[in-house]
Amino acid sequence: MPTPLFYQTHLPMHLSRKLLLLLALWCGGVAQAVAQEYNWQATVPAPAQSGYHSILLSPEITGQLQQDLADIRLYDAAGTEVPYLLRTEEPVQYRKLFRPYKIVSYTHRAGCCSELIITNQEQQKINNISLLIRNADVQKQVALSGSDNQQDWYVLKAKDLLYAIENTQGTTEVKLLNFPLNDYKYLRLVLNDSSSAPLNIINAGYYDTHPESGKYTLIPQQGFSRTDSAATKKTYLRLQFPQPVYPERLEFEINSPALYYRPARLLTKTESSTGRRRGLFRKQKRRLQQSATSLPFTLSSNTPATVELPRRQVEELVIEIDNADNPPLDVAAVKAYQLNRYLVANLEAGKPYTLQFGDEKATAPTYELQHFRADIPTDAPVLEAGGTTALQAAAKSTKKPASKILIWVALAIILAGLGWMTVRLLNEMKKP
Repeated sequence: MPTPLFYQTHLPMHLSRKLLLLLALWCGGVAQAVAQEYNWQATVPAPAQSGYHSILLSPEITGQLQQDLADIRLYDAAGTEVPYLLRTEEPVQYRKLFRPYKIVSYTHRAGCCSELIITNQEQQKINNISLLIRNADVQKQVALSGSDNQQDWYVLKAKDLLYAIENTQGTTEVKLLNFPLNDYKYLRLVLNDSSSAPLNIINAGYYDTHPESGKYTLIPQQGFSRTDSAATKKTYLRLQFPQPVYPERLEFEINSPALYYRPARLLTKTESSTGRRRGLFRKQKRRLQQSATSLPFTLSSNTPATVELPRRQVEELVIEIDNADNPPLDVAAVKAYQLNRYLVANLEAGKPYTLQFGDEKATAPTYELQHFRADIPTDAPVLEAGGTTALQAAAKSTKKPASKILIWVALAIILAGLGWMTVRLLNEMKKP
């Protein structure tokens, strides 16, 4: 019996498509493996205990990375990639702290009421009190009054209600009582206990929001020099770094004069590579492009001598100070800092880890850990990564040709498969 036309045409086509798809995926995987070639590595000290740790990235490490830190990976001793979260310090963080008032007394009268007296020792102007209370499914009527001597009391709020006090996440709950603005030294809170037992009030106070500066790391310098120009009435300060860095803050140490007010500018220079095509091959020719940018600021004796910088990669900073008709500033030093950046990962005790980084073509990894950011502690122990070392050039030189040969072989197989499919289709079309 002759073979049906369906099996003659569609079955080989189906198998060929699968074959080509597998070859394409394999070729893509090889290409991706070749694309991610990291130039640097650093060691991470073995943690003393298992759990989440914050690995501090030094300026030496971050200077070799892309601006978004996409080209860094963490590996264990077996070479397995370890997922991580990237965390960065904020220049200024606003934190809420509970400031307790001193409780003078908390008395109970059976079948009547409870009386809580607190002191506003500094007699600040306040209009609310936060009560830290143990959970209780009850409703209480409250009256509030104020006094400066604990003898004469004046009403602030004749009636208020404390509703059900229940925190599903803990055994205590904070209840806020609002009242007219006042500066009484003593406040008296009377709670109606005629129909239930007293509340267990642990503390009374207020929440204070205060700014908190982020943590920075000092960037090592290779050289620092200054030049005073009498002709232009300007001073030039030059900071040189041993490698590319990302400075985000400058701190000036100015000895004299005691009073000064000087306009200044920060000049940065960047380098870029340009390619030139010659014949069939592309050769890279590196040229320095002086794309200097200017950031104006003012140095004043009335404010801290600190300048915040936009984050960009530089190897040198030049600061220009306008002296006008004043003598030059006596600048002892200029220190550069970067905000702390961490890789937060779950590490095992006693096991070493390594960082590999520095690939301008790499893309940021996608870890499922990012969906659990809120569950990972923010106060994890900090590990400082060791000094950076260049990966062996010999290993790369042996790896690249072999990988390129595999890619060319895969491309040749795919092209051959496409040619075979084309011939097969043409032959099938000629058949009746």
